[in-house]
Amino acid sequence: MINNWKLGFKSLRYAYGRKANFILMGTFFAIGLIFIMGGASRNSVYAGGYMLTATAMLPTQMIYSLSASNMVQSSPVKKKMQTAVPAFFTCGNFIVMYVLNVLIHGIIAWGQPEAVQTMKMEVLLCALGMVIMMIYLAVAYKYFVVSTVIFIFLYFSMFNGINSLFNWDMVKLNSHAYLQISALGLLLVVLGGFLQYLLSLLVYKAPISKMAQSATLRREL
Repeated sequence: MINNWKLGFKSLRYAYGRKANFILMGTFFAIGLIFIMGGASRNSVYAGGYMLTATAMLPTQMIYSLSASNMVQSSPVKKKMQTAVPAFFTCGNFIVMYVLNVLIHGIIAWGQPEAVQTMKMEVLLCALGMVIMMIYLAVAYKYFVVSTVIFIFLYFSMFNGINSLFNWDMVKLNSHAYLQISALGLLLVVLGGFLQYLLSLLVYKAPISKMAQSATLRREL
């Protein structure tokens, strides 16, 4: 997993639209922090967590853009660059952003005890959102339209299920619940990485969807 993450990181120097994506990543990261730090009282912290997740997802998009190049298509690591590398590169980046989310949410919960329940819900939502995103990324660059429709449905359906879960008194009154839920979320993110890898193996032979690439790159394909 670590070697695949390192290969993905090194590959970024050859990625298409690198400068624009890094600027976008910086923008998402800054907005995410602002939303999280200012959103506890209005129950909108998850918007910040989503932006941080998007920050970690953009490098994966850059990795997949390499698959459209002759350099990767003629390379002996072609299959790896469309399966193991993006899967574990995404997982590694998501773990970093998830831990950052846990730390920030934990600080908010410590300073605002009345917000503890919301913070627990946001942390678990963040982890589940990352899992859904990894499932999406596994197939989006092969079946863009269908996977995008399913992703939108699953992502927004997730909120109702989590809200029902957090009506349970067993998690509401447990003083250790935040740490337990954070650990569960981390486990989910790791499992999501392996699930992304397995799904990417299933769809590997399908042609890359031009719709999944940026408009500028599509004109060059």
